[in-house]
Amino acid sequence: MNQHMIFLDIDGTLLDEKEGIVPESAVRALHRAKENGHLIFICTGRCKAIWPKDILAIGFDGVIGGCGTNIYYREKELFHAQIDRKLQREVVADLLRFHVDGILEGKEASYFRKDYWMPEVKQIFTDNGSFATECQLFWTEAEPDFDKMALWFDESSDMEAFRKKYAEQFDFILRSPTFYEVVPKGCSKATGIAFLCDYLDIRREQTIGVGDSTNDLPMLEYTGISIAMGSGNPDIFPTVDFVTSAVMEDGIEKAFMHYQLI
Repeated sequence: MNQHMIFLDIDGTLLDEKEGIVPESAVRALHRAKENGHLIFICTGRCKAIWPKDILAIGFDGVIGGCGTNIYYREKELFHAQIDRKLQREVVADLLRFHVDGILEGKEASYFRKDYWMPEVKQIFTDNGSFATECQLFWTEAEPDFDKMALWFDESSDMEAFRKKYAEQFDFILRSPTFYEVVPKGCSKATGIAFLCDYLDIRREQTIGVGDSTNDLPMLEYTGISIAMGSGNPDIFPTVDFVTSAVMEDGIEKAFMHYQLI
């Protein structure tokens, strides 16, 4: 059996967003894939401060975090794309000036506006257990040190002006009509995978990507085999090699069986 590197998104891929759990069938499939000699990696938009400890405990070989801004292999940090601190301060001032809500995500903390108002941000701040209290800080009370941004906006925001000003420094990934995931220019899940291919001397053709959303597209377009969760965004289905079942319908296990990884 040829060795593969398997890259899996967290939210909506490993973790069912309605149930808030990783199904046992997925854990079983991951363990069996490792026993068969494959390397398994998390490949997520989440930065290190909010990597779920229970998911890490499954036993991954490494993590590509923050859409390629941070890379770990067997607990050793291999890469960290740091945004210039002066640029970070300018970004914070402009988010306040253009009235854009959201979360600034870093290795040590997630930073929120003190006057956050968008429903999604409210829910994340108050209800989402994956944001530990000690990792929640406010932009105006601590100087943020962040790797990427999750930005929400409404009719009171001038998101277009913000995007135009920072078009050369950041890539803006539209996740919904009022939500952008924003990463340093040139960083993506695909660049993280390419880095690991070079580091471990494994061919691109031996990589497998599993995702559910538009921010997974760079990963799914890069990997030798691309798999979409059946419960994911249908817009990505035409771009992948295989659409598996939903998360809670044993989608990961079925995909691994389909490709004879287990």
